[in-house]
Amino acid sequence: MRQRAPKAHIYIIGYPAILPPGDTGCGRTLPLAPGDIAYLREREHQLNKVLRLQAHTAGATYVDTYTESREHSACSAEDTRWIEPLIPRIPAAPVHPNARGQRAITQIVLRAMRATH
Repeated sequence: MRQRAPKAHIYIIGYPAILPPGDTGCGRTLPLAPGDIAYLREREHQLNKVLRLQAHTAGATYVDTYTESREHSACSAEDTRWIEPLIPRIPAAPVHPNARGQRAITQIVLRAMRATH
């Protein structure tokens, strides 16, 4: 990749918070046991850690979307969440960013790009 665009700067975008902080369940929005939520959240942290490490190794910039999205998980209120639950209430893929989440993540990425130039 560097041969094709040697002056390009690469950004690796981390995953936003899919699950809520703490060990609370999500009720019918995302029917998981509290222990499962903690386990899956830890896997997401691990995935973001690997992405951060790989970005550093490759000389790329890791963009943390998790921190700002913690209060906007799939279990958040419909009018504030960035991630849709298993059965989306608006047009979006299950357990993926909705339009609000896409706009917010775009702003996080743009801030990171401005900070590196």
